[in-house]
Amino acid sequence: MSYCCHMKGHKDPRSLYQIDRLYACSHGLYFPPAIVEISPTNICNQKCRYCYSNGRIQGAEKLRDDILINCMGQLKQTGVDAVCFQGTGEPLMHKALPVAIAAGAMHSLSMGLTTNGALLTSEIQEEILQHLHYLKFSAIDMSSERYSFQHGCSSKQHDALIKNMIHAVEYRKKHNLKLGFTATIYLTPANYHDIYDVVKYFKEIGLDYIYVSEASFISNSPADGEFTSLTLDDPEFKPICDKIQTLADDDFSLFVALRSQDSLPFGPNHETWKPGFCQGIKFTSIIGSDGEVYPCYRVWGKKEYSYGSLYENTFEEIWKGERRKEIEEYINRTSPKSDECMVCGCIRHNIIHDKLNGATEWRHFL
Repeated sequence: MSYCCHMKGHKDPRSLYQIDRLYACSHGLYFPPAIVEISPTNICNQKCRYCYSNGRIQGAEKLRDDILINCMGQLKQTGVDAVCFQGTGEPLMHKALPVAIAAGAMHSLSMGLTTNGALLTSEIQEEILQHLHYLKFSAIDMSSERYSFQHGCSSKQHDALIKNMIHAVEYRKKHNLKLGFTATIYLTPANYHDIYDVVKYFKEIGLDYIYVSEASFISNSPADGEFTSLTLDDPEFKPICDKIQTLADDDFSLFVALRSQDSLPFGPNHETWKPGFCQGIKFTSIIGSDGEVYPCYRVWGKKEYSYGSLYENTFEEIWKGERRKEIEEYINRTSPKSDECMVCGCIRHNIIHDKLNGATEWRHFL
């Protein structure tokens, strides 16, 4: 059984707004990616038990300052609409990130930042919040004990997160910023009894949108885990989900996605790959902390599958290069060796593209 609940319009598939790109893709025409994810560094101030990037890249890396800053203009020149800073480490560990965000604003890029929030000081907020479209706090909890266990860090980082979050909400209000605050809350064996109170706590702080989900423990993760909701009996599980939903209102939205892995449209045993299915890599791309441009998480850090390096070519040259076509073909004809695709954001793009191009006798009727 799957349980997936959308709130306040968030069920709209954003890929459907990319009309020009969808048309170009369907007709074999060139088009730039809509959004590029940038990993400024693979260095992190935490060691989360569920981290999907653990061990993906050996050694500490960060994009050279000028590469990080200058690629903002290159992305705009290529036709990219949006940038999200997240990736394989904590983005705020890169000291030049605020300058890069300011550069992105100068080039009219829509930008989002995913952070654990511990380093989001009031000083940094004053530099970047005015330029962002959204700010996402990753895997939050109201209990410092639970937080420090899941994130592999000191409880002081949880205290800093809450302090910084409260300041950000107040700063937005004071300066009337059009900025969305969103966060992920993971259901765990330790917090499911009071998950309602956790969501309510952060609603009262002032977050706009919370995604209640479960961590995907994969082979790279530092620890093993399972989907908590699958360990609960239905009589116990449904009331929890129903109670969470009551918190949604005109100013606060929820997306509850529990047991949703059951509904992924793949083969037996929840396989996440099939030949020719991955079209999402044409709409998005990744710039790694090593300066390489990758198609997706599956090959992140494997330079033999990089489209090219920003240390050698511009993003536009790389995106238009023959190398990209070769790697896309490889991705679509070669099954992954492990469970890399389980955490890939391209999955939803693929589902939408698959439905749009699926044959149905009703396709001509509105």
